Amino acid sequence: MAQWKRVAAALGKERAIYFPTGTLANHIAVRALAGERTRVVVPHESHLYNDSGDCAQQLSQLNLVPLVSETATFTLDQVRQVVERTDSGRVTTGVGAIMIESPVRRKLGEMFDYAEMKKICSYARDNGIKTHLDGARLYMASGFTGISPSEYASHFDTVYVSTWKYFNSGSGAILAGSDELIDEMYHTRRMFGGGLPAAWPFAAVALHYFESFEAEYARAVRTAKEFFSLLQQESAFDIERIPNGSNLFKLIVRGTDLATFRDKLKGQGVLLSTPRPELGGFLVGVNATLNRTTAGTLVKKLRESV
Repeated sequence: MAQWKRVAAALGKERAIYFPTGTLANHIAVRALAGERTRVVVPHESHLYNDSGDCAQQLSQLNLVPLVSETATFTLDQVRQVVERTDSGRVTTGVGAIMIESPVRRKLGEMFDYAEMKKICSYARDNGIKTHLDGARLYMASGFTGISPSEYASHFDTVYVSTWKYFNSGSGAILAGSDELIDEMYHTRRMFGGGLPAAWPFAAVALHYFESFEAEYARAVRTAKEFFSLLQQESAFDIERIPNGSNLFKLIVRGTDLATFRDKLKGQGVLLSTPRPELGGFLVGVNATLNRTTAGTLVKKLRESV
């Protein structure tokens, strides 16, 4: 219990609870927040809307209202339009919750604009609408923006972060919020089959790495920035950042077969994802494994593999 209190405090919340999956954490969060006002505003490209099997609609009778945008960010004006249209209906339903996802996996880790995020959350508070942050990759975003996870989360009623995307757990999710809100979720979690007695090893691993992650990741980001700077001096390579992106970058490789290059690099202990010919190279992610090497060593290995 004391450990979970530390996790909650790090996210600026009173209490945190473990869920076996992020899908369940997001679902139960918006279910609790929406209450009797069953419309929930979500990003069109969000995990909850696209990758959760319509769980919120099927199991909790929520009406997800997806907002479309060319970027990871929908706007306050879009939210206002939905709220005003809902309020003008002959039958009262009401928007009970707004969910924001940041960074967005379907947008290659692009982040929701922070200024717009704050405006939307402020509007929601003024209008009695609850807010949830799908921050599965939140700690990676913080490593690049310098905005702490607790500062991001301070604008929301609840926040979810993944335990396996960077805390090395085999599975799981952390959901944090107020004492009153989280207290009832222990029962809801069991009702949905998420009270797993044997999940404690996943939670224990996540708690272990949680303590040191921010410092370790900050060191990895520094190495990555140095690596990218050195790599751009090499004629065979280029690095392109995703606009308003977080930990994912495009590695452009010239003058060689991409699959062959990848195999040679693997022989030197550096692993790349599947070649992306449409990118002219690879999608690379910044993670804590960069702390096992130096920027100069990485550039040397890439140069020798061309």
